[in-house]
Amino acid sequence: MNLLAYHTTGLALKILSAFSRARVNLHNGDNLPAGGTIFVINHFTRFETLLLPYHISKLLDKPIWSLASEEFFTGLLGRYLDQVGAVSVADPERDKLIVRSLVGESGAWIIFPEGRMVKNRKVIDRGDFAIIDESGRHAPHTGAAALALKAEILRQRWLMLKEIMPDKNDSLLASFDISPTTDMTNSVNIVPVNLTYYPLRSADSLLQRFSNMLDEKVSQRLLEEILVEGSMLLDGVDIDIRFGRPVVVEPFVHKIFGSRIPELVDDRHSRSAIRKMTDGLLTSIYNQTTVNLDHIIASLFYKTRGAKFSETDLRRRAFMAVTSVRWEAIYFRHRGLLNSQIDILLEKEGGRVCELLNFARERGLLRDIEPQMMIFTDAEGICTGQDFHRIRVENPFRVMANTVEPLKALQQLLTRLTRFPGWYLQWLTAKRILKIMFRNYFHDRKAVAGTADVCPLACGRPYLLNKFRARVGVVLVHDWLETPLSLKPLADFLGKQGFLVLIPRLPGHATAPDDLKERGYEEWQTAVDEAYAYVSLRCSQVVVCGVGNSTALAFSLAVRGHTPVALIALFPALDIPVSERAGVDDSEASDSDVNPVRIPLLTCQNAYTDCPSSSRREVKKMLASAVKNLEQIKTPLLMLHDQSLSKSGQQSLQKYLARISSPVKELLLLPAAAPAALCRKDNRGGQALVDFIKRNLY
Repeated sequence: MNLLAYHTTGLALKILSAFSRARVNLHNGDNLPAGGTIFVINHFTRFETLLLPYHISKLLDKPIWSLASEEFFTGLLGRYLDQVGAVSVADPERDKLIVRSLVGESGAWIIFPEGRMVKNRKVIDRGDFAIIDESGRHAPHTGAAALALKAEILRQRWLMLKEIMPDKNDSLLASFDISPTTDMTNSVNIVPVNLTYYPLRSADSLLQRFSNMLDEKVSQRLLEEILVEGSMLLDGVDIDIRFGRPVVVEPFVHKIFGSRIPELVDDRHSRSAIRKMTDGLLTSIYNQTTVNLDHIIASLFYKTRGAKFSETDLRRRAFMAVTSVRWEAIYFRHRGLLNSQIDILLEKEGGRVCELLNFARERGLLRDIEPQMMIFTDAEGICTGQDFHRIRVENPFRVMANTVEPLKALQQLLTRLTRFPGWYLQWLTAKRILKIMFRNYFHDRKAVAGTADVCPLACGRPYLLNKFRARVGVVLVHDWLETPLSLKPLADFLGKQGFLVLIPRLPGHATAPDDLKERGYEEWQTAVDEAYAYVSLRCSQVVVCGVGNSTALAFSLAVRGHTPVALIALFPALDIPVSERAGVDDSEASDSDVNPVRIPLLTCQNAYTDCPSSSRREVKKMLASAVKNLEQIKTPLLMLHDQSLSKSGQQSLQKYLARISSPVKELLLLPAAAPAALCRKDNRGGQALVDFIKRNLY
């Protein structure tokens, strides 16, 4: 192997990275074994033969060899492959070279058990592992398991013979050009590795442009590979390289052959064991697939193909799938599925689901047939011949669905979700959202357990009333540094009026003051979005009510195109600097310290006494964003505030109210400074709030 070629490869990858938007994510690369190792890897793109040896050699600090098809060992490409340690599968010295390097631990090997690039990712046929490519159906290659067993048998025979029959031992080693002084203390290992790409897109315009520029002699197969994979790199793709648990080969030798160490691996018994070993490796490879949203939606497409479905039901099925704990503990999720997935239900144009639906329409696979209804029309079949080499361009959705086909638990979940009627799916989705809200609260409490000043458990529970019998729902959003419990009197008052009421907990609140340090206002907005989605599923009409600073979170829903029937702003604080209210100067505050300052909020005088300065800055950003987008609010709006507000404060409220585009907007000043006071019989604010809601119902 030419080490200069390895350094050249590394330089080439660094140059490519400067122009590429691809992100390579290595997982579990710190637990690789010390002995001779074969890495068995799924094969989807050409640049894997460049990418994998480079990254694995950096992890192991030793040369990496690989097997490649004999068709590539011609011309300049063939010379390059020779230099970087690639060996043709047709090389007569292939097995000898692999066994020698594994036993002597002088290098590691990369072998693709699929035998070639599987562009359609079809590896399951009639319940068994089978590669479906341009030539048809064939079984995966067993060479990796056979070579690992052969190397391990050689190592164990050497250990057995070196003391009792040194002459025969030296002869055995000489047949493989191995020195008798070679250290063979470590077992041979096989490491299953999975590569997953996200997103999988192809650029038709780029394909057409370059096809016109290139020589007509360039095959369509090569053109597709250059341009599709080039598009993946240039447009930006996540490449997740996940290393599985190493398979130690030594126990397999004893399991197959017992105490007798054979000289060869060629009898029927060993071939059967090698096949089972290969199937186990393939299972491990595909079970490490990094599942993403494209996989989920593409699979749902194929499970409902030929039948009409609504976009709403598709989104609910996808949400239920990605938030299911049934497969979270079994399989691996893309980083895009690690946080809240409420956008799957609520997103508007430009979101993840919208982009994928439009992409399917462009490919002619998805048709809108009725208002709010669509149908997926691709008839899944075996992709062979030239179709195999066009599949990534013409139908990437089949590739996406095939990628997760080996994941049995996930397939069972998706199949079950497609069978649920719409009304039941709606009920399940609402139940899942509420469960997530409670789960997040208990998770946050667990993280601060044992610290000082932990809030009582009841303070932070999401508060829900009338969940089974209301047509109109109200989302109440507590103020910054308060808790859901602070709004319980108002929630009870609205509940008696027949409304469903839900008070979500803003992350970082109702746990401990330090929990606010790393919280951004985007997390608070997500909590409000989850509450809005829940109430939307349970009620036909939704009202959103924000208190104090959280008015900005209520406004954000309307700005992003959602349609509550009314917005309520209770004692809004859009222009009151947080530093003035907190009694400290943000410019002098430290991120690392919690400032023990009394926080005299408008709505609650005793919610928090400590506040990280970083959280104050998040509130400022949240308020600035709300003020910037006031003109985009077209929802009916009621503002309720304290009549003792200063003249300048009242002028500010009037100024902001004038900027709001809603044709229905009211400002009411009350003799009260807290939401709880609205519930008193002598306060007209509570009844005014209820009357405003009822006037704007449809």
